[in-house]
Amino acid sequence: MSKYNYTMKYPMKKTTIFILPIIFVLLFQMRALGQNTECASDYIHNNRMQTDAVYRKQIDRLELQLEASIQNDTNASLRSTIYSIPVVVHVIHLGEPIGTGINISDLQIQQAIAGLNDRFRNVNGLGVDVELEFCLASKDPNGNSTNGINRVNGASVLNYATNGITPTGNPCSGAVETTIKDLSRWPVSDYYNIWVVSEICNGGFVGYASYPVGGLYDGLVIVSTSMTSNSGTLPHEVGHGFFLYHTFNGDGGNVSCPVDTNCAINGDRICDTPPHKQGDCVVTNPCTTAGVWDNSRYNYMSYCPLVNRFTQGQKDRVRATAIAAPRASLLTSVGCEAVGINERGISSRFSIFPNPAQSVINVGVDIKLIGSVYVIYDNTGKIILNGKITSENIMIELDNLSAGIYLFSLGEHLKQTFIVLKE
Repeated sequence: MSKYNYTMKYPMKKTTIFILPIIFVLLFQMRALGQNTECASDYIHNNRMQTDAVYRKQIDRLELQLEASIQNDTNASLRSTIYSIPVVVHVIHLGEPIGTGINISDLQIQQAIAGLNDRFRNVNGLGVDVELEFCLASKDPNGNSTNGINRVNGASVLNYATNGITPTGNPCSGAVETTIKDLSRWPVSDYYNIWVVSEICNGGFVGYASYPVGGLYDGLVIVSTSMTSNSGTLPHEVGHGFFLYHTFNGDGGNVSCPVDTNCAINGDRICDTPPHKQGDCVVTNPCTTAGVWDNSRYNYMSYCPLVNRFTQGQKDRVRATAIAAPRASLLTSVGCEAVGINERGISSRFSIFPNPAQSVINVGVDIKLIGSVYVIYDNTGKIILNGKITSENIMIELDNLSAGIYLFSLGEHLKQTFIVLKE
């Protein structure tokens, strides 16, 4: 967050001329109490949409998949399931003792994750329960016991001590993002990575998250001062990580009201968060009188103060994202299971690729799933295909399937959606 120092020395008779500056500072401070004022996620996303054709194609495909999933209620059978996401927190400090400076304490991190869960589970009762929980990993990638917190001294990385980290594609002069993340990162298929850093672009931002397209460096970056139990930054950035946009998405940088011809594909693509401009946080919404205004101005994905809720529309989008690639693999991770209790880890892991697919899908499974029966359902719940897993990698032909969203099921609990595209 940018730092402001104001020194005002006006004669008493001129007090009226600095009322507006004081109001501006108070509003800035109020916004900071409820929600941080600068998030780099959209900056990075928009830049990649313009410059990276592969990324743009991935996002467009995922949007198509989510739209169909939500519209057809593909995940109805999983609606009551509480999804658990293993988290690992990498603290990139500057050599401070644990509990001081950037090297924040275990307790602060644990409280931050607890606060994150409170918001996604709607503990305050003001929004909806997303039924998504985050647990600090208890098992590392090698199967060893862990508290889900890694600490690494990043002081030797060029520019980190002076300017913090630079998001990829940003021209600021901090440390290279991939260099910082390479200091400590765990497989994104099994853990949601959170990097706690000193600064982002010398204080220009307080956090950012990767939209869900996968990759070695997928995850969330947050400054140490915002990794707290009462900060809105962590749920905000996790929201981005599960494909939520800002509630003011499409406002052109606080310039104009977002287009809202079709709420499913315009703005933030959520129909119960009325469109607004970034700076519109007052009693009435200047952009529209439709919908529940409090759902946007008090939303965790806005920049307004006193944020306190996610909505049903956001819940549907987050949960549709959670059961789609690449986030779906997190639901079968054993990262939060106790060391030595590996029955689920041995018997429940599988992957589908490519996703989206056209004529075939490849299914990779753990060895103990061999012999299991698989079932493919369409979006009405009708069984389309079924068969038996005969090896650790099998190929299933999809020539007879029309374009659409399908659910692949193994047993009672192992499910993953996939999309079929036809030329």
